[in-house]
Amino acid sequence: MTESITARFSNTDIKAIDSLIKAGFYTTRSDFLKVAARNLLREDVPIIPDLIIGMQQQAKKRGITQGKMLKELRKVRRELYDE
Repeated sequence: MTESITARFSNTDIKAIDSLIKAGFYTTRSDFLKVAARNLLREDVPIIPDLIIGMQQQAKKRGITQGKMLKELRKVRRELYDE
């Protein structure tokens, strides 16, 4: 089973993706996104539990609640997305 998702990219990123498609590296934008997501998941998923545990330990040492930590992560993610 597959499911569609919507993603937003900057014009610069879209142009780069389209250039790779035009060069024949990928057949479509969807193809590019599937390959990119699979590669990222293979690389990052094994370390995510360790990262989360480390973040939780640092937050606990600094007296930061889980809610505040999540709020800060979302803020950083929004700032990165806006760049």
